[in-house]
Amino acid sequence: GDIPGCSILPVGQFEPFDPSGLFDPDSLPAGVDLVLLDPDTVPVAAADGISLIKAACQNCDIVLLLDAQDITVDVEMMKIGAYGYMSKHPDAEALRRLVIDLMAKNDVDRENKALAEALDQSRAQTIISHSPEMEKVLSMAARAARSDSTVLIVGESGTGKELIARAIHLSGPRKNKPFIPVNVAALPENLVESELFGHVKGAFTGAMADRAGRFSLANGGTLFIDEIGELPAGVQVRLLRVIQFGSYERVGENQPRSVNVRIIAATKRDLEDEVRAGRFRPDLYYRVNVVPLSLPALRDHRADLPYLVEFFIRKYANRNRKPVRGITAEAMGRVMRYPFQGNVRELENVIERGVVLCRGEYLTETDIFLPMDRPRDEEQPLPDGSYDEAMSGFERGYLGRVLGTHKGNKSAAARELGINERRLRYRLKVLGMDH
Repeated sequence: GDIPGCSILPVGQFEPFDPSGLFDPDSLPAGVDLVLLDPDTVPVAAADGISLIKAACQNCDIVLLLDAQDITVDVEMMKIGAYGYMSKHPDAEALRRLVIDLMAKNDVDRENKALAEALDQSRAQTIISHSPEMEKVLSMAARAARSDSTVLIVGESGTGKELIARAIHLSGPRKNKPFIPVNVAALPENLVESELFGHVKGAFTGAMADRAGRFSLANGGTLFIDEIGELPAGVQVRLLRVIQFGSYERVGENQPRSVNVRIIAATKRDLEDEVRAGRFRPDLYYRVNVVPLSLPALRDHRADLPYLVEFFIRKYANRNRKPVRGITAEAMGRVMRYPFQGNVRELENVIERGVVLCRGEYLTETDIFLPMDRPRDEEQPLPDGSYDEAMSGFERGYLGRVLGTHKGNKSAAARELGINERRLRYRLKVLGMDH
């Protein structure tokens, strides 16, 4: 039978050719996707034949035609480029199944390549992944990109939710269509509806002309709704209708408009809590939470910190034409110890400021301004007791606070502190906090 998207000669009409002639480009048929190679019918060793074919046609798949007794011997050839093997005398159905399998494999290969390219583009905007936590995020993003389903990205402010959304869009089937972002939290509540769906002239005071909304602008592409948890109740109803039926009306009109968009939403809120509190519709939550994606806070993937610092130094040194090449160990130590409640966005601001102020080739401690969540030195009361007692008291309080933040998880606490877990356990034992 026919295979959609594929043209194939009937069995018996394959034209044999000599792999040893592949050095001549004119002898290779154009547009070859699949080569069936019978090792017994070519004048070169099968392994050489595979190598020659691959050299001339890198994207084609090679399937060996083998006798049953040859399979255990010739499986080695698969290691040098053959896709697989089948009987020397395949029937039409076997060939059909083979071609369909190869088409599916090639579709996945293309998707993976597109995702890699999209992530490379986005990494230029600070997606750095050297930690297991971020690699897990990118793996989930790759799977999300292969579908057209709604994605919900959850993460604190500054974790890079929009960058991940752009990467998913750029690696999906809508990559050549618009990517339109809208931040609900940045809009006055009375304008959210108009911003999303548009309005007609006279719909409300100040509506002096017809205006297309973000859904119209994103038609065919992706609409990124940032801080979806801030949507007013009435707008939640209208958004649910768009997701369910693919249509909407502009504010002030009764004419339905069809729209075809992929929705990627993001929030820093726990939407399940919002549903329980009655602030977010449960039916809308289920519609947007088809593919959930959770972004870790920077404190939970501190292994990426040195790479992010290096990236931002290069970025802002180039932008500001500064000769800054790196950061001193002391300055990096300060950065590694700081909690960065504002996540990657706060880190970027700190490094940008440092590069602008730096007078040499390396950022020093004086270039790194880290606002502390404590009073200034002159306002702090002096502790009682000896120096050692004061330092021990400070360390107990400090370690206790960090452990409390991570609910007693010593591995997570050690990562935030920038030390290994063994050293943390030793200090807890010395301070009598190892109970």
